[in-house]
Amino acid sequence: MSKSQERSTSSATSTPNNNTSDDLHNVSDTFYTSQRKGSHVFRVRLDASGFTLQRESPSGVTIKEQTVKICDIVGARCMRLKKSPRSLTRCACVNPGTPAAAAAAASHRKTGTPSRCSTASKEDYGACDGGDGSAYLYLFAYVLKKKSLRSTLHRERTVLTLRFRSFDTFEDNMREADRWYRALRWQLHHTLEPTFVERLDEARRRRILVMLNPKSGSGNAREVFNMHVAPVLNEAEVPYDLYVTKHSNYAIEFMGNRRLDDWCTILSVGGDGLFHEIINGLLRRPDWSQVLDSIALAIIPCGSGNGLARSIAHGYNEPYFSNPVLGAALTAISGRSSPLDVVRVQLESRVMFSFLSIGWGLISDVDIESECIRMFGYQRFTIWTLYRLANLRTYNGKISYLLADEATEPHAGHAAQSEQLLKMPSSRSCNMHIDKLSNATSYRRSTEYLPSEFEDVISLETSINQSFRSRCDSWLSGGSRRSCYYSISESVYHSLADESEFTQPSTATVTGLETSQLSFGPSSSLPALDEPLPAADGWLVEEGEFVMMHAVYQSHLGIDCHFAPKAQLNDGKIYLVLIRGGISRPHLLSFLYNMSTGTHLPEKNNDYVKVLQVRAFRLEPHDNHGIITVDGEQIEFGPLQAEILPGISRVMIPK
Repeated sequence: MSKSQERSTSSATSTPNNNTSDDLHNVSDTFYTSQRKGSHVFRVRLDASGFTLQRESPSGVTIKEQTVKICDIVGARCMRLKKSPRSLTRCACVNPGTPAAAAAAASHRKTGTPSRCSTASKEDYGACDGGDGSAYLYLFAYVLKKKSLRSTLHRERTVLTLRFRSFDTFEDNMREADRWYRALRWQLHHTLEPTFVERLDEARRRRILVMLNPKSGSGNAREVFNMHVAPVLNEAEVPYDLYVTKHSNYAIEFMGNRRLDDWCTILSVGGDGLFHEIINGLLRRPDWSQVLDSIALAIIPCGSGNGLARSIAHGYNEPYFSNPVLGAALTAISGRSSPLDVVRVQLESRVMFSFLSIGWGLISDVDIESECIRMFGYQRFTIWTLYRLANLRTYNGKISYLLADEATEPHAGHAAQSEQLLKMPSSRSCNMHIDKLSNATSYRRSTEYLPSEFEDVISLETSINQSFRSRCDSWLSGGSRRSCYYSISESVYHSLADESEFTQPSTATVTGLETSQLSFGPSSSLPALDEPLPAADGWLVEEGEFVMMHAVYQSHLGIDCHFAPKAQLNDGKIYLVLIRGGISRPHLLSFLYNMSTGTHLPEKNNDYVKVLQVRAFRLEPHDNHGIITVDGEQIEFGPLQAEILPGISRVMIPK
């Protein structure tokens, strides 16, 4: 067996297998590695902190210690190493009836050298009957690290390999490996507080509904999911159902009409527009309250802006720029969620809901008009901003607003739900050949996380990865990067051809954004849009020429637009930014340039730029032209009013 295949080996003595709680959930054993320069002894322990590896001297003194945190581990597999045909022919004793075997035996007797089939050699080459009784436990972790002191944090995939061969039979070794596997699953989930998930059936506790928009951003959402998201779901043993959107408003129709009892999480693979459709579809159901209470939302950033994904990563110090898709995929399976504020938007003909922003003027013009150069990706915003700055426009209108208390904490009714933890159940051990684990080569291997003393226990180039190198580009291979859209047997990929019609229509027909006066979702506490606002209630007014108005409730509008640095996912506030006409172009250019760092907002409001924390506002344009956007999507031009709904939905957050 090659060194890459034999990274760590268990000692002859294993921890006793009893039924005490501590033994089931905290396991330890002694492992050693086979190296050319000798063997190293390790004490490996699994407990609530993670996997601790202690290198010991021959006298039993700990030389070095390293811990892989439990929060960095996503899953594990215990299995049997598939025997290579070449290893079965290394020793002539494999076929004792052949002339070669007889010659080899005579040579050993004549020279006095031991046979390669001695007990010692069996540890390296396997039993002479061609079977290897060892069981292997592979653990998949994504650890935070830095390449250098000046570099930023990023996550790197690491595979830990433990080989169990203390017993004579594979079945006994597998039982020991499975005991470690079950202990790990318990440690991954036992600290999670009971939530609504305990009221759900076992079958849907971790099942994910994946909604994918193939035209988001640069149009590579399919490839992103296949190569970077599905492997993570596979390693975490999270089953899912994947649906690809057919047309605009498809997600609204799907969420508004489908039974959602089978899923506990909805994963949006696309941009902010797809997430907007999902939110609106859920809130247009007659049972919207129950659904939002039982389903958490997650997002994989594949669009041009990706404001929500960037805001979540920023709020919880999760590395983003190094690999935003990986961080978002790990967030989707983290088991943690937080309340998310949603804004109710009343238009003249309908009601809609927003999770990111409402815009009028410059930023909305750039967002929509730059669609003609969408092929440039996120850079299209920079290009069109310069063009629009050279051809600056102003709009005449009236903006009324209700100030929020700046000392307001997250809504009391949702504070208890903040950072809710979704309890994840144990999953069965997958006793399969290593070459059935697909997508393993789609990740960059870690070579620097642990010191070199631990390299033989932390397997960085194990056969679990090697078995796919020769076929990772095959269209027909089960481990293909190109063709594999699901990685475990419980997951289902729904193609466009076999998609069935919606099976559970609601009491009102939902036809997308054209539906008028829907009565579902939370009711408004504001006067009707065609009624005057009572000044006695505290309404304040700004009127005149505006370059822009932008109302946001997340920290970022895009990956490089830190628009509202103080905004949180559930602080119950709308950050209303007004820029009046008459502002100089250098002043406006400075404002736009500094949005990337969050230093664009003035400490005190001035004659041209105002930043207001509000809980509701009304926009009444006096012109009959212009662009108004909600979550980056253009809506019909006209008056609107908006109010915050604190913590009404829930979104997955990083560990």
